[in-house]
Amino acid sequence: MLGTSLSDLMNAMVCRLDDIQTGDIGFIPEERHWHFIRLYMQVDPILAQLYKQYCEAKDHLGKLLAYTGANDPMTEIAWDMHDSLRSAIETRLLELRDDPQVAQQIKTLQQEQFNRSEEAVRLQREKDNAASIDHLIAFMLWVSLVMKDHQNLWDLRADFCQAS
Repeated sequence: MLGTSLSDLMNAMVCRLDDIQTGDIGFIPEERHWHFIRLYMQVDPILAQLYKQYCEAKDHLGKLLAYTGANDPMTEIAWDMHDSLRSAIETRLLELRDDPQVAQQIKTLQQEQFNRSEEAVRLQREKDNAASIDHLIAFMLWVSLVMKDHQNLWDLRADFCQAS
C-alpha cells in the first residue's frame, strides 16, 4: 500500500462529490413518473401521508436552496429527506401496483371518474340543446312580430341577407 490513510481517502472522495454535485434542484417530474398517484392516494392513506410529507420536504428544500445555498449542512439534510421520501413513495407505489385488491379499487375509481365526465358532457349537451331551443323560440316570436306588421316576406329575406 502507498501509505494513504483512510481519512485522506475519505476526504478525497468528499472533494470529488462536491465537484459532481451541482446543488440545483431543477424540475422534479413527479407527474411524469407518478401519473396515477392521485388515484392511488384515494385508495391508500399511507401513500397520501407520504406524498404530503414529500411535498413539504420539497418545499423546505427549495427554500433552503434559495436562502442558504447548496453547501449548507441543513440543505444536505433536506436533500436526504427529500430523496428518502421520494424512494418511499416509489416503493409504496410498486407495492400497490402489485396488490390485486388495490387494482380493483383503482378500476372502480377510474370507472366512476369516467361516468362523472360522461354525465357532465351529457348535462352540458342538454343545456346547449335547451339554449338552442330557447333561441329558436325567440326567433319564431320575432318572425311572428315582424309578420304582424304586414311586412312582405321579400323584405324579411332582405333583412336576413343584410344581417349575414
